[in-house]
Parts: sequence; C-alpha cells; structure tokens
Amino acid sequence: MRVSTLSIYNLANSSMSEANQALVRTQEQISTGKRILSAADDPVAATRIQQLNRNIASVDQFSRNIDIAENNLALEETSLNGATNLLQRIQELAVQAGNTAVLSPSEYASLADEVNIRLDELVGIANTQNSNGDYIFAGFKSDNQPFSGDSNNGYQFNGDEGQLRIEIDNSTTVASNDSAKAIFVDVPSDANNVATSVNPSNRSNPSISVSVGNIVDQEAYDKFYPEDIIIQFNEDANVSPDAKNFTVTERSTGKVIAADQLYTPGETLTYNGVELTITGNPASADSGAGLVGDQVFVDSADTQDVITTLLRFRDALNGYDGSAEGVARLENSVGSTINNLRNAQASISEVVSSIGARNNVLESTRSLHADTNLASKELLSNLSDLDFAEASTRLQLESFILQAAQASFLRVSELSLINQL
Repeated sequence: MRVSTLSIYNLANSSMSEANQALVRTQEQISTGKRILSAADDPVAATRIQQLNRNIASVDQFSRNIDIAENNLALEETSLNGATNLLQRIQELAVQAGNTAVLSPSEYASLADEVNIRLDELVGIANTQNSNGDYIFAGFKSDNQPFSGDSNNGYQFNGDEGQLRIEIDNSTTVASNDSAKAIFVDVPSDANNVATSVNPSNRSNPSISVSVGNIVDQEAYDKFYPEDIIIQFNEDANVSPDAKNFTVTERSTGKVIAADQLYTPGETLTYNGVELTITGNPASADSGAGLVGDQVFVDSADTQDVITTLLRFRDALNGYDGSAEGVARLENSVGSTINNLRNAQASISEVVSSIGARNNVLESTRSLHADTNLASKELLSNLSDLDFAEASTRLQLESFILQAAQASFLRVSELSLINQL
C-alpha cells in the first residue's frame, strides 16, 4: 500500500492540531481554575453546576431580604421601646395628677404642658421613617405619613392595616412592619367611648374642626351607647334673625336630640354625656340650590387611640379649676387615662413580642441558608474546580505529545528517494 505525500501531511496536521487543542484547553483550565469550560466538556456536570449556581444566587437574595427585614424590625422595636418609655412617663404624670389635695391649677397647667410635649414626641414616633424614607407604621401606604393633624383639633390616621411581607425562603415570608392601626389606634377602651370627625364632603373651606370629644357623664352616655350622633348645619333662615344653626340627631333613627341650636365657634356642646367643641365657619344648608349643610359625626366606639388618650388627659389637666366638680372630673380622667395607657402598653408589648418571634425565624432561616450555601459551594467546587496537580501533569504530557508529533512529522517529511541517493 502506498501513502501519498498529501495524506502524510493531512494526518500529521490533524494529529498536531488535536494535540495542540488539548494543550490549549488544559492551559485555559489552569488559567481559570475551572474543570468545565463549556457544557460539551461534561453535559451532566454542567447542568448540575447551573442548578447549583441558581440555588446559590437564590440563597444570596434571601439573605439580603433577611438583612432588610432585620433592619426594619430593629428600627420598629427601637421606636416601640421609645413609645413604651414615653407612656410610662405619662402614667407617672397621671398618678401625680391624682393628688388633687396638693397641686394647684397652675401646677396642673405645667403638667399639661409636659403632656403636650410628650404628645408631639409620640406622634413623631408613630411617624417614624426608615432609611428609604418609608413610614414604618403606615401599613401598605408607606409613602403616606400615618398621623396628620395637630394637638388642638386631634390627629387622623392615614395608613391602613397592611403588613409588608418579605420572602426569606422559597415557602416562607415574614412581616417586616406593623401598622399603627393595630398598635396605637385600635386600643381597647376602658369604657364605652366616642370618636369625633367631620364629614369629608363638607363644603366649608377651610373645613370646620371638631375636638376629640370627652365623656363627661359616663352613666348618661352608657344609656345612649351604641348609638351615633350627627350634628348638621341647617339653613340660616331656620332661626330668627338668620344665623348659623345646627340640629343634633340620632344617626340610626333620625330622632332629634336638639333642634335649631345657635352656633358659636368654640362653644362647649354637651349631648348624652358627650362634650365637644366645633370651630370654623361651617357651610349652611341651601334647599334652593339642593345643598346640604356641613356635618360633624360623633360615633360610638369600644376603642381609644393612644393619641386621643393623651389629648383628653391634657385637656382635663388644663380644665382643672380646683372646684369640687373639677376635682371629680379630673379624678375620673386620671383613672381613665391610667387604664387606657395600660391597654396601650399591652398592645405595644404584644407587637414587640411578635417582633422577637419574627427575629427568631429570621435568625434560624439565616443559619439554614448559611449551611445550605456552604454545602452547595462545596459540591459546586467538586464539580467545577480544577485539580491543579493532575492538570499540571496532564499539561506536561500533552506538551510532550505535541512536541513528539512535530518531531515525527519532520522525520517523516524528510523520507524520499532523493534523500537516499
């Protein structure tokens, strides 16, 4: 059999090319430290490596989520601890205020000033923001300030009851915040209670305001409870001469409690044991134009938000005049304040305990992720990392094979009859 010169060259070229490719691949493995450079090197291992990389990336994201949740809960716990300390101070003031035989009206006014300062501090805590500018107690409405208003006309809660949940595992989420509604607003009251508000559809601009309202005769109000009160402004012509006037009715039945009452801004109004004041310039009804007058609502409630507790206590301190009636009202206010503050502290304590439980879940999940990550990276290393000792030996062998192929080709290429002459 004769072998052509072209065949010799093709065979030599193929052998040296294969040897060179093997050498270059080994050099790349050594430079990258990876055994598998493409899926073709080991399809089964390459698929497993992709799965492990996805798992590691997922665990890393879960770990970042845990960091976020821990930071949010730490800020919330710090804020609630501050609120607890504040309420304890208010309790001390309430106990001190109960000593009516010693304190003078001016001293009560000083106590009221401190309560007012503490009130602003409490509102600041309830409106706490995290590093991203989100309000941590606003529920899902984290862009909205939870409490707005002022200490003269009361505060309104603008958030909702939602809890933002963060995924910390494939099947586990943890609430990273708590709504102020559950903590500060829906606090059980020590007695039947009221919540005052103005109808958001009122036409007056600026809108009229209503005080937080006080129960000055609990027995009278208990007989009326759980009915609600509507105060509606009538046409000015309902009285003579024409003037602002209103009618007080029972919401469920429309029963008139008081009709065509002359309106004086800031005047103290008392109905069914409830005392309140209305300020501003209300819009009167106009039957010719089909317009209803402004409305004020006095709704029955079995809760009392902690801000209202402080407002009512402050007003009671400011209203003390040293009379027998004033002493009785203040003592009732002190007792109610202490009980409502105790309920508020219990509400906060319950949430703080919940935060502790969630932190335990975060800690255990973080530990599980760390173990999973370590095992995954170890397996990934076994599949993809290069054995440098074996690769170095193989590199030397492949280099020797390439050199041998080149040398052989040189010797074979010199074989001809001319060389034998």
